[in-house]
Amino acid sequence: MMAVYAITALVVTAWLVKMINQGELRTARTPLDIPIWLFTASQLISTLFSIDPHVSWFGYYSRFNGGMWSIISYVLLYYALVSNAALFSKSAALRDTQNIDTKSAKNKQKQKPAAPTITTIFILLKAGIATAVLVAFYGVLERLGIDKHLWVQDVQNRVFSTLGQPNWLAAYLIALIPVSMALIYNRLSLPNRNPLRAIATSAVSLLFFVTLLFTRSRSGLFGFVVADILFWGLILMNTPGVKKFRDIIGLPLIKPLAILHIVFALIIIINGTGSTSIDRFITFGGWKNALSSTAQQTSKKAQEEATPSAIAGPALEVGGTESGVIRKYVWQAAINAWNSSLKTKLIGTGTETFAFAFYQFRPVMHNQTSEWDFLYNKAHNEYLNYLATTGLFGLGSYLLLLGSFIWWFAVKIRRSWDVMHAALFAGWVSILITNFFGFSVVLLQLFLFLFPAIIIASEPENIRSVAKPIRLPAWLRWIVVFGGLLLLARIASFWYADTLYARGYRLIRSGMFGAAIPAFTGAISVNYNEPSYHDELGSAYATLAVAAFEGSNATQAAQLATLAVGESIKAITTSPKNVNFYKTRTKVYYTLSSLDPTFNAKAVETLQYAITLSPNDPKIYYNLAILLGREGESEQAIQHLQKAKILKPNYRDVYYALWVFFTDEKKPNDARAVLQEYLTNIDPNDKDFLERMK
Repeated sequence: MMAVYAITALVVTAWLVKMINQGELRTARTPLDIPIWLFTASQLISTLFSIDPHVSWFGYYSRFNGGMWSIISYVLLYYALVSNAALFSKSAALRDTQNIDTKSAKNKQKQKPAAPTITTIFILLKAGIATAVLVAFYGVLERLGIDKHLWVQDVQNRVFSTLGQPNWLAAYLIALIPVSMALIYNRLSLPNRNPLRAIATSAVSLLFFVTLLFTRSRSGLFGFVVADILFWGLILMNTPGVKKFRDIIGLPLIKPLAILHIVFALIIIINGTGSTSIDRFITFGGWKNALSSTAQQTSKKAQEEATPSAIAGPALEVGGTESGVIRKYVWQAAINAWNSSLKTKLIGTGTETFAFAFYQFRPVMHNQTSEWDFLYNKAHNEYLNYLATTGLFGLGSYLLLLGSFIWWFAVKIRRSWDVMHAALFAGWVSILITNFFGFSVVLLQLFLFLFPAIIIASEPENIRSVAKPIRLPAWLRWIVVFGGLLLLARIASFWYADTLYARGYRLIRSGMFGAAIPAFTGAISVNYNEPSYHDELGSAYATLAVAAFEGSNATQAAQLATLAVGESIKAITTSPKNVNFYKTRTKVYYTLSSLDPTFNAKAVETLQYAITLSPNDPKIYYNLAILLGREGESEQAIQHLQKAKILKPNYRDVYYALWVFFTDEKKPNDARAVLQEYLTNIDPNDKDFLERMK
């Protein structure tokens, strides 16, 4: 996101300087103006009335995309591109003329000239494809085992290259596959045909497709199918002389793309899609298994039906819950958040605040999934995410923006069309598909705004230029340049602060708390308002305070304890709805309780408030019970453990804690009953619990 901010600063600075030099304020009016302005207004209103304004402005830490500043950047880039399209067209314009021949001499004719393509934009598209080639190639290398130990995830099973997550890589690639196929089309349609370049471009499309399969993304595969059908449909619908199927077969330019798709199909048949439910019907391996092991499968099924189903606890969490089930609960949390009040129905909880809404409104059944202790800072459905965080106004304006472009393109393509426009539109639609099962990251959000801008800017008749004469002194341009440089420096400082924070974070995880302090304090000195920096620093100070106390340095321990509490307060003050910061404060107080037992009571108070922010989190109740036990409040502790057990019936630690409390309270029957409940309903083979039952 920092790169987008930097690009935006450079582009806007250059734009302003150009207007000063030309003596006129030049902007563009486009078909999407009103939807874009309404969308931006909805995000701004939700930001101003957000439950966490800091997150709404800057985005959730480590992600940033989706905050108000990011939205402003995308809108500025959109208008910078369309407003300067005339400048590009004056310098150079390219009109691709495509000659379509059919087998029938009767239908042989030249296709009407395609819409002009701005050379500069065309170069940018090719540069984007070249970058994607590097990304996809690294994904293939991941599949082959390179850097497999660098990542926590199994990159050989599901590659994600440099994008951090397989579904994001898949969405990125399918948005560009139609563009790569359009380049093949253009290579063969220009008067100076270049078959070698067409073959090279075909190899690029093939690379993208193979990498897409390596992501094992079902939403990505579905998005590709939709985008591909749409791309082909637009081509055939707008090709003169195509009325019957034989006319399609007779198109020479269709043959290379058809061959490419045959190769796609062969790869799927041999390698599969990564989805077992699909591969069993379309792959060689699936057909072989279906023919050779029917009897074995029937026998296995009968055996499974005769065996009592294992209880949902440990087995569920080891194997992992199906992603569709998890998404159902996350989506339900989004709906619950939106429906929580009149304010949230209209403007949501605040731009990019889904993490806090999820904690407060997640369904209890989410605790039965393998990701029960995982924080979702996105709804994994872009539309529900807008509904929860920006309400009906935000979602409505977003859908209006999408629908307006679809409607405009449908009308436009009846008048004139270009194969690259069809490709960009198909890739853009694929983002809408994958966003239903996920959400946009930085690159996809850029595509969402810039693909329409490219299509609109490629034809000057789509833009109404608004120019107003201005008389400004020439020296003002240097002030603008200086301001742009200051903004770039500030953006660079944010990036530098993040590098310092990342260094401190790594040192903390390596147990080097003392060495991490300078990194955290350095990050804070550069970007004081980032609460995550204060949160981590507070935790580090608490650990060092205990070390000083154990080293008989009471004065230093007291100073470090004060610093720890102070940093935790700063984090919560900036982001008061972030449950994770309250969890860190609890950890700080618990750590410091070895210095002063009164800190334990403060930890209890912190968790009691955290429950109001996350009422269905069984871990909070469990930790609160442990802290109450240290205070001698066994009855209250047991009550909270029982609550945790209701929220998560397969929570093993809760059963063990109840056994300990009942044992300490001299209630052997209750202690034994807890163990028996777990063995009967959760895991009958738990060796530790079986041993304690003796």
